[in-house]
Amino acid sequence: MLVQFKTQNYLSFHEEMTFSMVASSIHEHEDSNLYPVDKSLRLLKSAVVYGANSSGKSNLCKAMRFMRFFVINSSKERQAEEPIPVRNFRLNSECDNKPSSFEMVFIQEGIRYRYGFEATGKYVSSEWLFRVVPKKRKEEMLFCRERQEFELGKEYLKTKDITQRTRENALFLSVDAQFNGLVSLAVLKWFRNLVVISGLEQRWDEAIALASNKTYVNDEFLPALKIIDDGIESIDIEKIDLDLDSAPEIMKQFLQTLKQLSNSSAELPNETFKINLMRRKYDAENHFVSVESFDLINEESMGTQKYFGLLSPVLRALKNGQVLVVDELESSLHPIMTRYLIQMFHAHAGTSLPAQLIFNTHDTNLLNKNLFRRDQIWFTEKNRYGATDLYSLIEYKVRNDATFQKDYLEGRYGAVPFIGNVKAVQELCCDANGVTNGN
Repeated sequence: MLVQFKTQNYLSFHEEMTFSMVASSIHEHEDSNLYPVDKSLRLLKSAVVYGANSSGKSNLCKAMRFMRFFVINSSKERQAEEPIPVRNFRLNSECDNKPSSFEMVFIQEGIRYRYGFEATGKYVSSEWLFRVVPKKRKEEMLFCRERQEFELGKEYLKTKDITQRTRENALFLSVDAQFNGLVSLAVLKWFRNLVVISGLEQRWDEAIALASNKTYVNDEFLPALKIIDDGIESIDIEKIDLDLDSAPEIMKQFLQTLKQLSNSSAELPNETFKINLMRRKYDAENHFVSVESFDLINEESMGTQKYFGLLSPVLRALKNGQVLVVDELESSLHPIMTRYLIQMFHAHAGTSLPAQLIFNTHDTNLLNKNLFRRDQIWFTEKNRYGATDLYSLIEYKVRNDATFQKDYLEGRYGAVPFIGNVKAVQELCCDANGVTNGN
């Protein structure tokens, strides 16, 4: 589970910002929205981030996605000659030559880890890993790194030769995991279970998993899909052969480009999948007579497509105890459907494999004290210098009878768009259309 995430000098984050999933001492929704880790630590099952357009909401997701990507991929050979794809804060000159910083605090298999690194586009300037084992309060240093100088704790003393194999643009953790270092593998496993997706994208890769696991489709996926549309009888995954020889030239070029970008030596794909939702058909007396096939892509609504695409990541997160981060969760979804996905995490009673949902949204219908605690609600706002400030509603003194949605839209918590001089915009539009304003 995620405890805390920090980043600095990345995208719109200038100063160090901290995003926390640690529950405060308030007593709201204690039975449903919290996981008790031990007597001193309770973690939130979900968190939501609000803010104006271009305020930095998506950059929080991007920072987590970058850290995950670099941890998993930096040791791979194809990254040897590649620059580190880090993007520093560009609106302050002091950040130009400074490294970007990332740190995760998380719990993996009952052990609390704190792992982080600082990096420029050319090299890793520092890297560190600490842990707190059960029944001990003091952090134990596992390793620390400054450029190519390493200090190793007892767990890593046997891997001293791995430091010589670690490139300056690679993470020691990733390299050690490649050589089966047990602690590093445990940390890497947690990052693999950190899933960051965009709600604006359709995840049709999930169709492959559906096609190969009929038990999952019938026992888990279909019942969750029927909650929003009981008329769906079944799901049919149709495999379609691709005739690349007769395919349009533009498609061949597109596939070749994808192959080059992935540095893959694999052959181009020769098959794809078509997803059909089978719906009930009735006669004139409304008696069920058969099922009719509907192409998910071409014949179903954007809302159904979006819900279909989100279901597998959500169900997998709940089953495997993953941290699911979604940028623009509500895109194309009805507010009730979005609320249902959130409540799936709140209702999840699993304690051995607890899951968490973190997402950003503009849907203020969800900004409700009956759904979220105050410490689950976060805001992003840019200052006059273009830097993002991240803060929680728990920092405000909120009355017991306060309406979160109303107060937010009235600007009491900040993080709302500043429209400016509306009259001037209206006059400009009138002039552009050749209309005289009469003044």
